[in-house]
Amino acid sequence: MKLFDLHADIGYDVMEEKTKGDFHVVKNTHAKKFDQGQIAYVAMASFFEGKEDWTYMQDMIKSLRKQIEECVDIDLVLSKEDLLNDNGHKKAVMSVEGMCGIKDAPREKIRWMYEQGVRIASFCWNDENALATGVKGTITRGLTDMGKEALDEMNKLHIIVDVSHANEKTFWDIMNANPWQVIATHSNLRDLCDHPRNLWKKQAQAIAAQDGVIGVVCAPGFVSTKKEEQDIPHLVAHVKALKECIGIEHIAVGFDFMDFYDDADIYGAITDLSNATQAQNFVDELYHQGFDASQVEQICFKNAIHVVSKAYENRL
Repeated sequence: MKLFDLHADIGYDVMEEKTKGDFHVVKNTHAKKFDQGQIAYVAMASFFEGKEDWTYMQDMIKSLRKQIEECVDIDLVLSKEDLLNDNGHKKAVMSVEGMCGIKDAPREKIRWMYEQGVRIASFCWNDENALATGVKGTITRGLTDMGKEALDEMNKLHIIVDVSHANEKTFWDIMNANPWQVIATHSNLRDLCDHPRNLWKKQAQAIAAQDGVIGVVCAPGFVSTKKEEQDIPHLVAHVKALKECIGIEHIAVGFDFMDFYDDADIYGAITDLSNATQAQNFVDELYHQGFDASQVEQICFKNAIHVVSKAYENRL
């Protein structure tokens, strides 16, 4: 079963491997893993944790794009036709996780990101920055005035807003500011696992009401607070709960695999789903827990394609 992974920190790995002399990690490493796991579509994120400046952000985004473009079997998605072209190639959507480097001129910088191919972006990681506040920030601080300006520009360009790392204040500030399209690329349901990176049912319902999707994530601490439950069956439990809460048409996948991080052992992984090559184990568990073929297709790729394709339609 082909999959659309809404979140993979490939841009981060591109920069890390460049320091070690490997300038082709997408082609030589990640593309092969995607093939093994049947990941046909992937949102490749340029990840910024909060300390990076605009120059570094630009470097990562440009470096990632360059490595995507050198892959003959990966299409950089710059149009709806690119996304829907059934030519057997993997499809790469460029995304940004955390825009901490934007400290001024937000419209100009977001337009630059758009021109580079970015179609999904979050305002923050877990940090506080000039635009917004992440889950480790001050609980009463949300979207700033500059963040609202940035959101307006994203709306005009049809860049999808990712709220996966936003704190609750930022989340509701975004939702109340008339966003064009919101998704959570990699979050689970907080009612099942009380972690600040997960979403309460009310938040999930707000995303669904806007025709967005939530990509379930396999980071163990987001699956369960109990170590013995950090496995694929309990990840699928989040899928089941989301189905009851918001409907099957709003569920997607954002694995957020950590295997290529130098400190991957610290983050850990759920059993039998530690990297892209094992992605079909998730598909098998969906079938095992009673989802039919049509529902599995929706979860694995169709829902994500539906939402992401809107980013490539006519702009305002």
